[in-house]
Amino acid sequence: MYSIRRKWIPAYYRDIFMGCLLRTMQRSESENSFFKRFENKHGTLVEFWLWFQSAMDQQRHSQRSLDRDSAHSLPQLATPLRFEAHASNVYTHTVFYEFQSEIKASLCLCSVIGFTLDNSLELIEIVDASVGKTYRVVYNGVNSDAECSCKLFERKGILCRHIVWVFSGKQLKKLPDKYILMRWSKNAQKVPLYDLHGQLIDDFDATDLRKKDMCSLWSEFYATIGVLKTLPTNHITELVDILKAFRVKLKPQVESLTKEQELEMLLGCRSSTEVNILPPSHSKNKGSGKRMISAKQQSVAKAEKPKRLCANCKQMVHHDKRNCPHPVVSHAPTTDVHDQSKSLVD
Repeated sequence: MYSIRRKWIPAYYRDIFMGCLLRTMQRSESENSFFKRFENKHGTLVEFWLWFQSAMDQQRHSQRSLDRDSAHSLPQLATPLRFEAHASNVYTHTVFYEFQSEIKASLCLCSVIGFTLDNSLELIEIVDASVGKTYRVVYNGVNSDAECSCKLFERKGILCRHIVWVFSGKQLKKLPDKYILMRWSKNAQKVPLYDLHGQLIDDFDATDLRKKDMCSLWSEFYATIGVLKTLPTNHITELVDILKAFRVKLKPQVESLTKEQELEMLLGCRSSTEVNILPPSHSKNKGSGKRMISAKQQSVAKAEKPKRLCANCKQMVHHDKRNCPHPVVSHAPTTDVHDQSKSLVD
């Protein structure tokens, strides 16, 4: 009994639909693995908050990447079954590959050992070679309802291999709508959210909803462009004509916006008429308050000064003999005539 303790609780809820729900142990393990990535006993509260924000940003980025892959690409099919192709269009990639494993197992591991007809109900006994057990599938041919004794769909929200075997034998073209849960579909985030009391949770304002609709529009546009790559040119011309006609139809409804209104629409908020942020008051810094004069101002001030005669270069310039750029001219010493005559008398 202790070795199968994980099966105790699910055994008591076999008659209750628990698809799409996480068990308490699964939720606890998921939270622990999430917090262990940035948990540190030596970190501060600010560091913990920064690590938490980084982890949330990484999780959102991964979610957007998975949503983009599911919206703009199709997974590879493993069988020619039509309802497998239908499942690839409605399920996300992760859920589809899990459902695809059930399809492969139904073709390789399942076989019928008994069949009973009760009014409009078909009772089919199928042996699963992977576990060596026999399961009973009740199929209603009127509305294509099926129920299996393994209760996989009731526990996880994904059809089991035994029901898939019955659907493949009936050659269904698509999965019934009741077996496609909204949580596992590509449109899971496009439906409104409700609380436990059935009240609509209004988490988004009009601006956020408009941005979300614009993102969906761009997504559909690029998806259409991807489909048109392999089609003839006339389909591209047809799409261009449709877009032009639609733009002409909307043109009378579009008002001419000013630059300020365009910025408000881009930012998602209106500009404030009251200015609370003013230039800072002037402060007197330390020092004499005399600023440095640029080289241009120095040359202008120097040109305004009157010129004078340089004793070295003998030109009317702004310098003197001490700072003359020309080499200093040396003059030979001269002897006075009076001094020469005096020396001869002596």
